[in-house]
Amino acid sequence: MKSSFRLKMLGSTILLAGVVGTSTYAQSVTPDTSAPAATAGGAQSGAAATPAGIQTAQSNDAETIVVTGSVFRRTNTETPSPVTVLTQERLNNAGITNVADAVRSISADSSGSIPTSFTNGFGAGSAAVSLRGLSVNSTLVLIDGLRTANYPLADDGQRAFVDLNSIPQSIVERVEVLKDGASSTYGADAIGGVVNLILKKQVVGIEATAEGGISSRKDGGEQRLTFTAGTGDLDTKGFNVYINGEYQHDSQILARDRGFPFNTDDLTSIGGVNNNAGAVGPGATTSAVVRPANLNTPGNILTGAAISSLPYQVLNPNGCGAGTIAHTNAPSATTAGGSYCEQNNNGQYGTIQPDQTRYGVTVHGTFQVNDNTQAYVTGSYYQSKVESQGLPASIRSANPINTQTITLPALLANGQLNPNNPFAAAGQSALIYYRFGDIAASTTTNSHVLRGAAGINGSFGDGWTYSADITAAHSWLDITQRGLLNIAGLTNAINTGSYNFVNPDQNSAAVRSALSPDVMNSATSDLDMIQGVITKDLFQLPGGALQLGVGGSVRYEKVNDPNQNANLATINLNSYSASGSHTVSSAYFEVNAPVLSTLEINGSGRYDHYSEGYSNFSPKIGAKFTPIKQLAIRGTFSKGFRAPSFAENGSGSVVGFTTTRPPQEVIDEHGNNAYVQSYSIGFNTVSNPDLKPEKSRSFTGGVVIQPTRWLSLTADYYNIKKTRVITGGPLANNAIDAYYAGTALPAGYTVTQDAADPDLPNATRRILLVNSPYVNAAALKTSGIDVSAIAQIPVSDSFKFTSAVEVTRINKFDFQPGDGTTLHYVGTQAPYVLSSGAGTPRWRGNWQNTVEVGAASLTATAYYTSGYKSVAEDQNGAGATTCDDALYDPAFCRTKSFVQVDLVAAYKVNDNFTFYANVLNVANRKPPLNPANYAAINYNPTWSQAGIIGRYMRVGARMKF
Repeated sequence: MKSSFRLKMLGSTILLAGVVGTSTYAQSVTPDTSAPAATAGGAQSGAAATPAGIQTAQSNDAETIVVTGSVFRRTNTETPSPVTVLTQERLNNAGITNVADAVRSISADSSGSIPTSFTNGFGAGSAAVSLRGLSVNSTLVLIDGLRTANYPLADDGQRAFVDLNSIPQSIVERVEVLKDGASSTYGADAIGGVVNLILKKQVVGIEATAEGGISSRKDGGEQRLTFTAGTGDLDTKGFNVYINGEYQHDSQILARDRGFPFNTDDLTSIGGVNNNAGAVGPGATTSAVVRPANLNTPGNILTGAAISSLPYQVLNPNGCGAGTIAHTNAPSATTAGGSYCEQNNNGQYGTIQPDQTRYGVTVHGTFQVNDNTQAYVTGSYYQSKVESQGLPASIRSANPINTQTITLPALLANGQLNPNNPFAAAGQSALIYYRFGDIAASTTTNSHVLRGAAGINGSFGDGWTYSADITAAHSWLDITQRGLLNIAGLTNAINTGSYNFVNPDQNSAAVRSALSPDVMNSATSDLDMIQGVITKDLFQLPGGALQLGVGGSVRYEKVNDPNQNANLATINLNSYSASGSHTVSSAYFEVNAPVLSTLEINGSGRYDHYSEGYSNFSPKIGAKFTPIKQLAIRGTFSKGFRAPSFAENGSGSVVGFTTTRPPQEVIDEHGNNAYVQSYSIGFNTVSNPDLKPEKSRSFTGGVVIQPTRWLSLTADYYNIKKTRVITGGPLANNAIDAYYAGTALPAGYTVTQDAADPDLPNATRRILLVNSPYVNAAALKTSGIDVSAIAQIPVSDSFKFTSAVEVTRINKFDFQPGDGTTLHYVGTQAPYVLSSGAGTPRWRGNWQNTVEVGAASLTATAYYTSGYKSVAEDQNGAGATTCDDALYDPAFCRTKSFVQVDLVAAYKVNDNFTFYANVLNVANRKPPLNPANYAAINYNPTWSQAGIIGRYMRVGARMKF
């Protein structure tokens, strides 16, 4: 499929909308909604049946569970697979205002999920969910049961995902989370589970929301407006059309707006380490430090070699500048000593919450064509713009060109002595440490998603149903990065002396612009899909009709993410790229057999063929046994797969970074000087066209207990195994250990050394990059238990109490990198190299309690994440599980648990107006101290972002006319 197919897909969607509208008014049918059309699952709750089927229980109860994961409609609410349902009411009661927070609030979201606050990641500005901790590429996200386009940039340059920030929240009727393998229904990526966002089918009249919020520190302001207007009524007029618009803006919060210890890398006052730049020797600060040097290659300013007997000094004769601290070291056996400056770079320039603006428009129509046929058409545009401040660029970098030994020459290009070089008169170059504080660094990501979908479903004959859907989605991302250094501009500025390193305030805007032009790039992602399903009630069994459903689909996917640094022109800008396209043809079936009134058995399977040449069959079987009305026992077994992403099997490479130090013997060799302090090590991974799909095996088993009408409890065990896991450099730690031990590296691995220690040029060099390909080398196993309960107690006609709790305990999460070892992640900060390095807490849970008295309600929602050890075997090697192997320091090994409680009060003035007030993190709990986390300053943003924001207040009103 090429662009012509996309045009046909979009054209077909528009044509179908026209046909539906014409048919509706031409036939002037008044539907009989007392007998809803049977469909093969309705992504629109009867408006669009898809293989991703939603089965609508025949009830108007707001708490009715509507199940994702079958092609059949159901009238009962519990299936063999465990499902969590978040209704709009529950989200309102929790004070949740966006899809990302809604999905990531569930207890099954674990390591590898992406918070918007992680602005230094590859997917900066996006948000994603990682069910069961299997990473974002093993959780399938659907809108009304249909796939949508992935975010154009992959997480860590590898893992494809749907950006939750690109989905409108105000028209989400409910969120259904299937916590079970589901490749037999959906195909690839549904290994950890499925998140299905169900949009409203019908809006009559006008619905609007206005809201504003601010933190108790008077920052992080929020403004939110939504407006929906609908006409028509499916029951009386046979159609409904609505248009929706929403806007939300969240203001930036900087690290300097918060107190210790979340605004500094210096924790010496509480017994920690000072990781500020220049804390123990020359570092990258906004006050330049220089040292006499020679050039290994005459005329090449990138080949400096320090004259080890001569000290370093602050370049400006007036000493260290504003925002830096002056230091002097005496000469020793491991350092030549000298004067230098310390700076709290992260505290001065770090971002806690980016500035984010989201807005979009959706048009939706549902049409009752006749008594047995219903159709829908929808189109939407959504934009999410994220702006974040970054650290000023360092003159020393290893990516993609090594400038670690860059120098200021003695003579300028015109033959004159270099005024920036205090050693020029002696004929010496000046090795320089510097960060360009006069050039502001920031990143703007502007994500757009244009999506259209249409479908028709109905019934005919004796027990036959059908459905057909078509969808097309185009996502494009515009990225602007400011403050990065152009290598040609930098070398020209150094060789001509046009940039004033002594007093940077004297530089002109033109000089700065030539040195650091804006870097802009655009990436796109596309998805087009057509699918259909037909079902038949074959014959009656003791428990009901034996049902058979068959279907098929054709899907086209394309990613074009060009290399933003193809010419290696920009320092410290990753040369990541990904591109490719493929067509996926699928056929699937499902059989549901209520063999007894107490026993239901369900079986399904799906065959997917990829145009790259590989195929996969995914089976699943499930059963539910109800020996008594109050008890159901359920279980499933399934196999699934994940296809390689275009980043993994296309063309290109990617470099990811984590924070590390060399091993202790190397630290001792260098005398614990500046060279062996914490630094960023890169992992360079190259695409591999020979990759095969990942495979999975999963099973669940559990019970549903409803001892009374007002109380329901569930408990489910899950067990998932993935094989042929695609991973970049699974033996990277082995390669690092081998390098420092002086032994052979694993086959296919190389390391790139850093420049020599200026003080000890003959000592062991630290590693800059570990280079390796993507391979099908790893495996993982995870298991755990989900427990949930809901109680709805109508104390009286005017008093109602509702309590809902959901808890997930991870029993095991073990990763096998392929070298015969097994790494244990539960209760630690592993996987440390995955996404934001969030780790794998053993427990996560939430508990919501609502009291309704007349027109007033008060809800308290508590969120809990258990503590963990800040150790990581994937970073420090197999067996690194004790606090002696802490990522930061043994004294700071244990990160405490975090509990957040949110309060929401609402008062319904009348049927048209409801006023509400939220107090999030009402106790103003601070995040647990976690110095090892590299995604934020001394805390973990994945689990405790609410703690760093602090107490947050909102007020708003919902209107309906």
